[in-house]
Amino acid sequence: MMEGELLLAVSLALLALGLYGLAAKRNLVRLIIALEILVNAACLCFTAMSVMAGRGLSDPLVCVLIIIVLAIGGCIAAFGLALALAIYKRLGTLDAWELDKLRG
Repeated sequence: MMEGELLLAVSLALLALGLYGLAAKRNLVRLIIALEILVNAACLCFTAMSVMAGRGLSDPLVCVLIIIVLAIGGCIAAFGLALALAIYKRLGTLDAWELDKLRG
């Protein structure tokens, strides 16, 4: 198996793991982690496509795009965790289905 195909297979596995985390978990922290896994799967897929198109070499533009996406994803994760902490302080739970108590 070539490098690009291996990266694509790992990306698909991460995508399945992230989708499972979003579908099956109710804890806010686990949902945020599942979203980060999905972002990493997308970045790995971009890398795999770049490696397969460039005959084994990755395009520098793709690398810059991935660095920007990972930086923005880290900021979103930090904001999500801060929001989860504020919800936990107010409600005493991290269950995503309990968020309807935040209304009014």
